[in-house]
Amino acid sequence: MLQGFLKLGRREEFRLTPPLTEGRYLMGPRLLLVTPMLLAVLVVSGVALALSACGGGQANNKSATGGSATADGQIVFRRWFDPDQTKAALFTMNPDGSHVQQITHPPNGWRDLEPVWSPEGQKVAFYRQTTDESMSRIMVVDPHTGDVREVTHCGPDGGQPRQGPPGRCESDFDPAWAPDGDSLAIDRILGPDEDCCRIEGIFIVGLDGSDPHQVTNVDPKLPAAFADVGPQFSPDGKMLVFERVRVADDRHAMFVQRIDSIGSPQDARQITPWKLNCQDHPDWSPDGKLVLFRCLPDDGSVNVYWVQPDGRGLHQLTQTASDKQTYYYLSSSFSPRFSASEGLITTSREPGYGEEGNADVLRFLIEDGEVVSSSNLTKSTIWDSSPDWGPHRAVR
Repeated sequence: MLQGFLKLGRREEFRLTPPLTEGRYLMGPRLLLVTPMLLAVLVVSGVALALSACGGGQANNKSATGGSATADGQIVFRRWFDPDQTKAALFTMNPDGSHVQQITHPPNGWRDLEPVWSPEGQKVAFYRQTTDESMSRIMVVDPHTGDVREVTHCGPDGGQPRQGPPGRCESDFDPAWAPDGDSLAIDRILGPDEDCCRIEGIFIVGLDGSDPHQVTNVDPKLPAAFADVGPQFSPDGKMLVFERVRVADDRHAMFVQRIDSIGSPQDARQITPWKLNCQDHPDWSPDGKLVLFRCLPDDGSVNVYWVQPDGRGLHQLTQTASDKQTYYYLSSSFSPRFSASEGLITTSREPGYGEEGNADVLRFLIEDGEVVSSSNLTKSTIWDSSPDWGPHRAVR
């Protein structure tokens, strides 16, 4: 039975665990305590899963635009190798679940998290974190060759001089590519990493980590009331959407902000209510009309939602019937050809295939704002999540 949850690394990952007296949310090297939720396994009706015997769903391969799902490019995702979620690497697959390939091999003591495709589909950015969570750095991998290079170098050694004042840059997370592919938005912690003094905001950096420019949560009154994480550029590159965490009670909401603003905490505009607790790597639709994310309200549900960038049209996509909840959703991503509120998305959810404690990556077809079909793509016996759908051509 789903009785509790652990929050591991930078993002909540629901797991089948014994009851907990408190959830633990690890944000980089620090630990926040949050109110627990009681989660019950119940029954949902409606959407049927089409699963293939070889680990990928093969049904419903037609996209809303009339082409096949494979025309939408490959999906990159993270796979945990152990139940304690200390070892993780990145994988790619076709959007029908075929041709699964490991593309990163982190050294001992490190794990690879939160992959995102570059705009042209030739590179994947991610962050590499020590298993003790004492530091993390932005990396880029070539999925064809496996060559990995470091973009940022924050951590206890003070970081590279070109990337900011020594001793200030503690850790970097959550990369997002600019539409032109020439820079990255990242979540950076500025130290000293203590409750009195920590600042966490969104920065834009060059592909070598140079010229860091803070664009959100600039010069907040300390101790900071908010932490900004999980950025994503709008398709035109003029705005960012990101997740803001209210430090006092660990509530989350989605915010948008223009790139050319001065970046003070007041410059950001809230587009989801605090009570819905919306979070986890928002994704902007290719036409710029929707933002995709998940919400964890106090009723214990965990579902995928979207909203327009001006805050209108907040809409729950998954488990919308009056039936009670069976699944608990993680992060999601639009397909490259999603348009006009119709097309394919990828998401991950728990419980997954196999024994308790697993999650799978799935593909959903959306029509008129409703899930009309779904397919389990990974169907593995371990935890697969954090999918990002990019333009990289599917393997034939």
